[in-house]
Amino acid sequence: MKKTIMLFSLLLAFSCEDKDEAAAVNLDGTYKLSMESSECDGELDVIYITIDGLAISNWDYDGDDCDNGDDCYFAESFTATIDGDALSVPNGPTVTMVMARNGTNGLKVSYSYVGGIIGSEIWDYESSEIKTYSPICN
Repeated sequence: MKKTIMLFSLLLAFSCEDKDEAAAVNLDGTYKLSMESSECDGELDVIYITIDGLAISNWDYDGDDCDNGDDCYFAESFTATIDGDALSVPNGPTVTMVMARNGTNGLKVSYSYVGGIIGSEIWDYESSEIKTYSPICN
C-alpha cells in the first residue's frame, strides 16, 4: 500500500510540474509583424504568428505591398519547446527562433545561429484568439 501511495504521489508531482511550467510560458494569441521590424523598405509586409500552446503558425500574406503577389496566405506550422520563460523553435540544424514576451502583450522573436543572436523582430499583439487566415496559397 505504501508503494502505491508513493507512486501516486510521484505521478501527481510530475503532472503538476509540467502544467506549471507550460502556464509560465503562455504566449497564446495572434501577433502581427511590426512595421519597424518589416524588412521591406517601408512597404507594408503583412505577416501574422499564432501561438496555441506549443503550436506555432506563421501566416504571410502574399498580396501585401511588400510581396505584391496573389490574394492568399503562405502558411507554415512549427512545434516549439519551452526554453525558460520563452518558446524555442529550431529552424534547420543551426538556426533557432526564440519567442518571448515583449512588454505587456507584444512578442520579441530572436534568431540565433549556433547560439549567437543574429537578429530579432518585434511583433504587435493582435488578439487573444488563435486566428486562421485564408485562402492558402498553392
